[in-house]
Amino acid sequence: MFGFFSVILLLIYWINKAIALFDNLISDGQTFLVFLEFSILTIPPIIPIIAPLAAFAAAISVTNRLKNDSELTIMQATGFSPLRLSRAIIFFALIVTIILLMVSHFLIPKTNNILLNRQNEVAASLNAKLLRVGSFIHPQNGITFYIGGISNSGVIEEVFVLDERNKNQEIIITSKSGYLITNNNNPILVLKEGIIQNYDLKRKNLSTIHFQDLSYDLTSWSVKERLSKAKLLFTYSSLELLNDPALVSILSDSSPTKVLEELHSRTLTPFLAFIAALIGFSTLMIGNYSRFGSSKQILLGIIILIFIKISESYANKLMLNSQGNWLHLYLPILIGFSIFGILMVLASNQKLLSNTKPEDETI
Repeated sequence: MFGFFSVILLLIYWINKAIALFDNLISDGQTFLVFLEFSILTIPPIIPIIAPLAAFAAAISVTNRLKNDSELTIMQATGFSPLRLSRAIIFFALIVTIILLMVSHFLIPKTNNILLNRQNEVAASLNAKLLRVGSFIHPQNGITFYIGGISNSGVIEEVFVLDERNKNQEIIITSKSGYLITNNNNPILVLKEGIIQNYDLKRKNLSTIHFQDLSYDLTSWSVKERLSKAKLLFTYSSLELLNDPALVSILSDSSPTKVLEELHSRTLTPFLAFIAALIGFSTLMIGNYSRFGSSKQILLGIIILIFIKISESYANKLMLNSQGNWLHLYLPILIGFSIFGILMVLASNQKLLSNTKPEDETI
C-alpha cells in the first residue's frame, strides 16, 4: 500500500513540476529528451515530501482493513496489547525511514549536482542557438534577437535586440558588431558601436544612448536564470555540510544558519514519515468498533499531522534566528512520539475514552 500511495502522490507532484519545467525548457528551444531528462532528475527531491503522506495513508489503510475484518479484535482478545500490535507498523516505519535517509543524504544531493551541471550545459548552449544569421529568434517571451551575419573571425554583425519584457517600456539595442563570451557559465553579449533606444510607454518619451562598448548579460534569456544561488546549497553532500559548513556557506552564498538547517533537515524529514505511520496506526487503535467506520479517528490523525507540520514550520523559524537553536528542528519528532505514546495509553485503556460499555461484537 505504501508503494501505491507513493506512486499516486509522486505523479501528482511530478506532473505539477513537469508542466512548469516543460514551459521553461521549450521556451528556451530545448528538445523533448532534455525535458524528459530534467523531469526525471526532479523526482528524488519530491520523495521526502510525499513519503510522510504515503506512510500515513498506508498505515491507515492497512489498520482500517484489519479492524473492519475484526482481525485486530481477535488478536487483542488473545492478549495482544496495542503496543505489541504496533511492532509491525514500527518495523515498516523503520524501513521507510532508512530508505528516506539514504535518499536525503546521498541520492538528492547527487541528482541536484547532476541537474546543476546539465542546467549549466543548457545555458551554455544558448550561444549556439543565438547564432542564426538572418533569422528573428525569441529566446524568451518579450525578447527578439537578430544578427545579420558572422565574419570569418567569429564577430557577429548587424545586431538587433528588442526587449519588451517590461510592460511600461520598450528597449531596442542596435549595434554594428559584437561577439558572445562566457563568464562563469553565464553567456554575455559584447556589443561595439551601437545605440540603445528606451521608449517609455506611459510618458511617450524616447531616449537614446550611443555607446562604443556594451556588455549585455544573457543569463535571463536561458534556463539558468531559474536556478537561484540558494539551490547550490542542495548540491553539496551531507559530509561536506558537516565537515566544512563555513566553506559551503561561502560557496553557496548561504548563511551558516541555513547550511546547518539544510544538514539537519535531511535527517529530520525521513523521521517525519516514521511519525506519520505511527500516528496513522495509533489513531485507529482508539475507540470501539463502529458500523459507521473509522472516519472520526482518521480525521483525528489528519489534524495531528497538520499540527506536527505547523510545529515543523515554527521550529524552522526558530532555527533560522540562531544557530544555537538547531535542537528546535527536532521538536516535531518529540511531539509526534509524545502523541503516539498518549494514543497507545488510550488504546490500552478504552475506559479513559468512554464510561459506556462497548457493544458486544459478534466474530
